[in-house]
Amino acid sequence: MPSCSSASVEPGDPLAPGAEAGLLPGDRIVAIEGEQIESWDAVLATVRAAADQPLEFTVERAGRTISTTLTPLLTERYVTDDRGQIAEGPDGEPLTQQVGFVGIASSYETVQQPVTAVLPAVGDNVSAVVGIILNLPQRMIDVANAAFGPEERDPNGPISVVGVGRIAGEIASIDTIPVIERISFLTGLMASLNVALFVFNLIPLLPLDGGHVAGALYEGLRRWFAKLRGKPDPGPIDTARLVPITLAVVLVLGVMSALLIYADIVKPVTLF
Repeated sequence: MPSCSSASVEPGDPLAPGAEAGLLPGDRIVAIEGEQIESWDAVLATVRAAADQPLEFTVERAGRTISTTLTPLLTERYVTDDRGQIAEGPDGEPLTQQVGFVGIASSYETVQQPVTAVLPAVGDNVSAVVGIILNLPQRMIDVANAAFGPEERDPNGPISVVGVGRIAGEIASIDTIPVIERISFLTGLMASLNVALFVFNLIPLLPLDGGHVAGALYEGLRRWFAKLRGKPDPGPIDTARLVPITLAVVLVLGVMSALLIYADIVKPVTLF
């Protein structure tokens, strides 16, 4: 259930619909017009589509359930894309749309998770890294377009150690976040980095470990087939034949690293 937070106002400013209806910081929105609410996105979608239409909000406050009615104001806001960037029209001007507004914002709370949630979280992290690797050519093209052009960096795209250091420094310097949460975020960042390196290192190409594993599996299959057919052990494969491929992989990895480092310097990914 999403909860409300308030923004500062100046004396004489008119009350926003949320404040006028009596919503307070910490209220948990459980339903709008009788429909259960499970996420902040659901609140936004409902409010934005109901400008000048009264809505019944059901909230939890200090263990009690309270209902209140408010009417979203019609306001104009920028249209954003999937990356949160302002969308532009064919003429290059920012696109806007008219939506409902009530003057409330979401807040979050830290909820301790059970030990059983660790493995699913690691699995989700691995899946995300695999998705990036499978789309790595296009991702690198996007990074190059952002580094050498006007496009913005994808915050969910690949970054270098320079980018990781920037994000870590950005989090560590925020005084409004409790120290324990900063430590938790940085620990998670380091864990995610190690998982990413682990998954990337399993790509079946030399000189990565995945290449050595693939070679060992190939040798094992050769021996198994030879034994199955009653032939002598064919022996180890000649890795010298793979040197050109290894050098090509090293060159590609070097170019990718240089591009990511350059992009993280000239157009870094920022969280705020």
